[in-house]
Amino acid sequence: MVTLVLSLSYIAEKVSPKVSGILSGLPVGSSITLVFFALEYGVDYVTKVALYNIHGLFAALAFSIGYYISTFYKGKFEIFLSLLISFISYLVIAFILAYVPPHVFFTPVIVISLMLIASIYFAKKENFAIDKAVKTSLSDIMFRSALTISIFLIVSSLPKYVPSNIAGIFSSFPTILLPLLLIIHFRHSNLQARTIIKNTPFGLSSVVIYSLIVYFSYEKIGILYGTITALICSVLYVFLQGKILRFLKLIK
Repeated sequence: MVTLVLSLSYIAEKVSPKVSGILSGLPVGSSITLVFFALEYGVDYVTKVALYNIHGLFAALAFSIGYYISTFYKGKFEIFLSLLISFISYLVIAFILAYVPPHVFFTPVIVISLMLIASIYFAKKENFAIDKAVKTSLSDIMFRSALTISIFLIVSSLPKYVPSNIAGIFSSFPTILLPLLLIIHFRHSNLQARTIIKNTPFGLSSVVIYSLIVYFSYEKIGILYGTITALICSVLYVFLQGKILRFLKLIK
């Protein structure tokens, strides 16, 4: 988990925030969380929460939109405001959806449709590159690591204290995206943070595919092969999605 966040922050600073944003939307956070749930609480438990993980993507999208909107404010407390708005957006939607049973067909279709709409809309917005390189110190690395581990420990411990529906919703919490955003926002500006967040929905739709594969495969082929299959299918989906949207000239 820590390695992923450090790698994505490096990509944002050395390659582009856009690429980092797309990659942060892939099911890296959800995959680690669901595998941990399966090992700790059993395959039956993960099968119960997998559909709620898809449900939770509504909240993840609300988090992204909330953070994106907040980046248009620039001031002394801009990062605090971004966190406040994005967390409130996430929590409101998450706790509403926790009591709305997901459907194995309609929920994925609706979520993917919303992600596509968001991706097409955000594709028209400007991307901001990182012009000035900032040297990464040991204290930076320690801060990034501590932040990532803290978020993961909170999310992974939820099954001990809350029902499976709420734990399932929070298994899609942006455990990779949040520390990445804070790192870039702190070290650079709201513009680069906005670039990351606006490219996230493009990758988030692949989490739907990942969770569906987990839902149908874990009991039949086990955690290892189910996870590998889910990851391969989700990456293929993102690749095909990009090809189709570019062919239709809906994104660049």
